[in-house]
Amino acid sequence: MSLRTMKVRTHIAWLVVAILLPTVLFSAAVLDLLLTAERKSALRSMQELARASVNVMDREMTFAMATAHALSTSRNLHEGNFEAFYAQAKAVNTDRGVNSALIDEFGQQVFNTVRPFGTRIPAPNALARARVKKVIDGGRPVYSGLIKGSATGKFVVSVEYPVTIRDGRRFVVNEWMFTDHLNKLLPTKHIPASWLISVFDRQGITLARNISPEKFIGTPPRPERLRTILANFEGLSRAYTRDGIEMYGAWERSSITGWSVGVGVPVAEIESIAVHSVALTACGFIIAIILAMGGAILFSRRLIGAIDQACAAAEAMPEYRIPPLLDLRVEEMNRLQMALHRAGHLLVAGELTRKQSLEEARTARMHAEHARKTAEDQSRAKDEFLAMLGHELRNPLAAIASGVTMLNMPGIDGERLSKVKAILQRQTQHLSQLVDELLDAHRILSGKIKLARAPTDLRDVVESCLASFEARGATTTHVLHAVLHSAVIEADPTRLEQMVSNLVDNALKYTPEGGSITVTVAIQGKDAVLEVMDNGIGLSPDLIDKAFDVFTQGKVINRAKGGLGIGLAVVNSLAMLHGAQLTAHSAGINQGSTFTLRFPLASRGTAAPSRPRIAASGNASVLIVEDNRDVREMTSMMLSELGFTVHTAENGESGIQAALAITPDVALVDIDLPDISGHEVASRLKGTPATSGIKLIAVTGYGQASDREKAREAGFDGHLTKPVPIEDVTSAIEQAIRPASSGSSHV
Repeated sequence: MSLRTMKVRTHIAWLVVAILLPTVLFSAAVLDLLLTAERKSALRSMQELARASVNVMDREMTFAMATAHALSTSRNLHEGNFEAFYAQAKAVNTDRGVNSALIDEFGQQVFNTVRPFGTRIPAPNALARARVKKVIDGGRPVYSGLIKGSATGKFVVSVEYPVTIRDGRRFVVNEWMFTDHLNKLLPTKHIPASWLISVFDRQGITLARNISPEKFIGTPPRPERLRTILANFEGLSRAYTRDGIEMYGAWERSSITGWSVGVGVPVAEIESIAVHSVALTACGFIIAIILAMGGAILFSRRLIGAIDQACAAAEAMPEYRIPPLLDLRVEEMNRLQMALHRAGHLLVAGELTRKQSLEEARTARMHAEHARKTAEDQSRAKDEFLAMLGHELRNPLAAIASGVTMLNMPGIDGERLSKVKAILQRQTQHLSQLVDELLDAHRILSGKIKLARAPTDLRDVVESCLASFEARGATTTHVLHAVLHSAVIEADPTRLEQMVSNLVDNALKYTPEGGSITVTVAIQGKDAVLEVMDNGIGLSPDLIDKAFDVFTQGKVINRAKGGLGIGLAVVNSLAMLHGAQLTAHSAGINQGSTFTLRFPLASRGTAAPSRPRIAASGNASVLIVEDNRDVREMTSMMLSELGFTVHTAENGESGIQAALAITPDVALVDIDLPDISGHEVASRLKGTPATSGIKLIAVTGYGQASDREKAREAGFDGHLTKPVPIEDVTSAIEQAIRPASSGSSHV
């Protein structure tokens, strides 16, 4: 027995040596890598902090730029009502740490919101006048560097937005903030006190600093650091600060403002953090080795005892004795001990396994059946949608085909000709609305739209929608009640009107003639609540659960009212984009239904005034560059009838030649041309002195925000999305040829 025990222990001892020797050597290399990794981790944290600081500055300055742009469109400003514009600018920046100023083209401040309106402001110095002149001559908004304010005498940064008002005077709308405000924006949470965050403008002058800002703001860094800032350096560095402390530095540069942000951490701190982490790891590793050796000794003792117990159990088997279940403290020995004991329980375990398998199979069949029914429901809903869409498209197409046939008949009298034209116009508009509804629904449901939110009175939007329904006679067959109270919310007015119209239209479609519809707007707690209630056919419980799904539609009472059955899905998607909630309720079939929209109330503000419409008049020469013959000829005929002098071209090259020959006032240019793109046409015309003054309007089927931005960059002055009503075309032409002081733009 003693000899056998020694052999096992010797084997275990050699096994421990064979494991520990390469482990110790490998661990030395791992600790060195860990030291390097800890250092890199700290440097990455610095880089992320620098990037976060850049994002904070960019967000604040971008918001200031948006505010300046919004103020530049103020009616008070363009009408020269500076006192009202002062109140408007002051209200916009309440509790934001940002102020506004209006500066004329000679650099003199008309007002500054840090002072009461009418307070005399000292004349600007030469630098201020030169800066304002550069902004106005450039015609583009500018993010400033560090400026010493003429009204306050303190260091500030600003967004300077040039604008020309209606009487031709030029001004700069200035959104500015003290550098103290920038210091407050710097990250502070979980930032060690020794970490230095500095912000520099494009000239390398300090804008903000989390340590001793009063000492360093307005001054440049050390010469070697100034050179790297001016070279737009980004990355990691190691240098001395103006305090004489050697630091690691992480640098990021804003692509928006051109400012640079540096995060500095003392070299000694980074190294001490890395060494401390590695030291802790090494201590833990040594302790693990000691514990492993002790565990090996303990295991050898347990193993020998377990082997003796197993031998005794084996010797008892010939006597048909079942070994007892003992804890031998070695898993392999316990498994051997339990092998015979398990034999008597195999049948029970097998039966239990069989029942579990049957239950799992039954559950799987139920899930498969549910999935199959769901797929069939979705497929059936799609088939019904396509059939309904085919019905909606065939009706106007049939009317248009019949109308075209009538026009080709000889001897048609004037009365019938007028009726045919009216039918063609109505059905064409119907087709256009169907296509627009499908495209708009796709963009909304896929989340590819951006909301232009503004303080909006929900009551005004509902009143406008109901008036529109009444004007076109859509409510003559129903009794409509409206109980409306003022409720201001933050919303996109256009999308909000779309939501209200869809809900009212839904009630009209699913309520028999003579039925009643009640629309209410009320305030409940902190919410504005819109409720559309009808006494129509109602909703079954299973239909309520999927009322907002795409391709789901109940039985329409009046198909003549049109629609594709995707209105509620669109309303639900728009509600989620607004942070609102749409719910449906019905007591059952023929019990009516109620749809409720719940918006959070706005804290303050009112809806923006609507823009006045501009009447069309034919007082300009127009060049149409369009490859589609029918579109080109119809647009030409309509503009000619309105008194415009019209020229046409069927591709980009011929359009450029025509523009050089006739120099029209306005050119309507399609983007998808057969030879060159409309963007290239615009670039070449704007780059040629003889044609650079032509106002260019893009007419295209692409209407995304990115398409408008691409058109603006190519040189277009306006952007229209097909199909375009002739009223919109003439309005765009009028705005394009209006003098520059009007400040109008369609792009």
